[in-house]
Amino acid sequence: MKRILFILLTILSLSVVSCKKFLNTVPTDSLVTTDYYTTESKLNSALAGVYQPLGTAGIYGDNMFDQMGASTDEGFYARSAQTTGIMVYNFDYGNSDLNNFWTQLYQGIERANLLIQNINLAPMDETKRQVILGEALFLRGYYHFLLVSNFGDVPLKTAPTSSVTNVNIPRTPTKQVYAQVLADMQAAEGKVSTATALGYGGHVSKTAIEGILARVCLTMAGAPLNDESKYADALMWAKKVQASGEHSLNSSYRQVFINLHQDLYDVRESMWEVENKGTGADGLGNVNRLGNTNGIALSVNYDAIGYSYGFVNTTAKLFNLYAPGDIRRDWSIAQFSYNSATTPVSYTYFTSAQIYNRNAGKFRREYEISALKSKNITPINFPILRYSDVLLMLAEAENHINGPTSIAYDAINQVRRRGFGLNPNTPVVSISVLNNLTLATAGNTGYLTSVPNIPITFTGGGGTGATGMATVSTSTGKVTSIAILNPGSGYTSAPTVNIGTAWAANTVYTTGTQVYNANNLYTVTTAGTSTTTAPTQTSGASAAATTGAVFTYAGARATATATIATSAVDLSGLSTSTFLLAIQDERARELCYESLRRPDLIRWGIWVSTMNALAADMKANAGTTYAYGALAGSNITTRNIFYPIPASEISVNSAATQNPGW
Repeated sequence: MKRILFILLTILSLSVVSCKKFLNTVPTDSLVTTDYYTTESKLNSALAGVYQPLGTAGIYGDNMFDQMGASTDEGFYARSAQTTGIMVYNFDYGNSDLNNFWTQLYQGIERANLLIQNINLAPMDETKRQVILGEALFLRGYYHFLLVSNFGDVPLKTAPTSSVTNVNIPRTPTKQVYAQVLADMQAAEGKVSTATALGYGGHVSKTAIEGILARVCLTMAGAPLNDESKYADALMWAKKVQASGEHSLNSSYRQVFINLHQDLYDVRESMWEVENKGTGADGLGNVNRLGNTNGIALSVNYDAIGYSYGFVNTTAKLFNLYAPGDIRRDWSIAQFSYNSATTPVSYTYFTSAQIYNRNAGKFRREYEISALKSKNITPINFPILRYSDVLLMLAEAENHINGPTSIAYDAINQVRRRGFGLNPNTPVVSISVLNNLTLATAGNTGYLTSVPNIPITFTGGGGTGATGMATVSTSTGKVTSIAILNPGSGYTSAPTVNIGTAWAANTVYTTGTQVYNANNLYTVTTAGTSTTTAPTQTSGASAAATTGAVFTYAGARATATATIATSAVDLSGLSTSTFLLAIQDERARELCYESLRRPDLIRWGIWVSTMNALAADMKANAGTTYAYGALAGSNITTRNIFYPIPASEISVNSAATQNPGW
């Protein structure tokens, strides 16, 4: 007790005579650089910080697929009142979205530089250290790549900022920036883990880096740099990915994106993703809006579907690129609108004439697994690199160097076969599919409004696998829209269309079930097991003694007719120039709404002409309702090959210069 008192008195006396000494004590939770990077755990935390900007609203959390990615020949910003902003290419260097993009990229670079500089402070396994170093190097390169490909000459930063006053940094020539990008990524490629060892796409793997290197090299090979030598390098890196044996196409195109909604990893196809999780309620800063700003519109916060603004609609150009039977179209482009907050979830399917009405549909909040959905935050992962992209890059580079060889054809045809729902590795020349449904005007009465979704089946025609769906109006009790959900294959003639469920003998029926027999629609009003005698009356109810369950006449059933079509699957016999055109179209079909179209059009040297032509077409053919979608394409000129250097940089960096035209 005396000792404790003595210590207390000593502390009090010291506090009187030596307050300064106490204030100089180093806190145990200090974030001083030399203290922070001292353990393996802290290095991994720092690495997480280097990845973090990717998921912010400034980059892949919103900007890249919304404001900066909405308007290409794949889509337009679906708000007629939006006449200014980066989404319609009516903006200046003070644009906040552009500033946010720039700021987040340099924040990622700064964090990478700090980690790289202090990578050797922690005592740890050297192999693990090299993995962390490799990922940091790659991310520094990737952030610089996004900068140089979008802004041209930019300040190159390979060391941490030494002082808050050290901000006057000249823009580094584009070639020098790209040289550093390649150096960082190539150094990283030999250090990081394989995709198989990782098992998830949130960190970059060896082959993910090789795939991004192929993208960087193709970008350098094209406009405006036009470094022809880089086509060979792009081909080399893409072939390395293929030769690794670690990657293949998922057999289901739609499942690739459902996985992204549900934290299901498929590293064989989805090679690198920006990871997101939760609803934001935990306060961990998840700001992702994938599927919220660019999803299928729903303006009520209904947990079964999820709120979406539906800012991005398709163009007729993209819609018409898909051949009959290409199942990617109706996943990437919504074939329906939601019927508000109905239970069960119901849809209104668009007619063949309603193209511009359709939202981008690749990211659908309906597939989120959260029981309670946030209005403006989603857990959907963004796919930065997929194996199908690598195959298409391989085909493009091979074609440019050697022409449309068997190597180029095999790569593009794998992607095309999967697009038609076929085995990517089994050659198929063509496919005959269900192509269109037409709802008859006659009949179509008496459907229950409590059952909004009715299956459609098909019989005859020589094919298999086709399925469809009909929707019932909740106000009229009529089938108002029908759609093909799966086009099937092998059809040699138009099949018979069956809307709803046919009556069947010896079947247990519950009250409220609807069936058809011949052209009549019946509602089961007394449950039971059907006999072998079918209901045939055109009014009133059948007798239980005769039909088992009681079937009450509801009206004349809805009918429809179908057409079929044959589409070429495997490409062959093209010239070098026509093969390039095929690649350009295939990349749109496969990779639309994944933030790759604008850079693709720029490197092909057709960005301005394509967008101007799109604007002219929309003005002429989109009708009065959607002609406003031409605004972005009309505003684009050669100055839009690069974005302006943001005002936030120009205002503080006296050494910075502005891009031409801004």
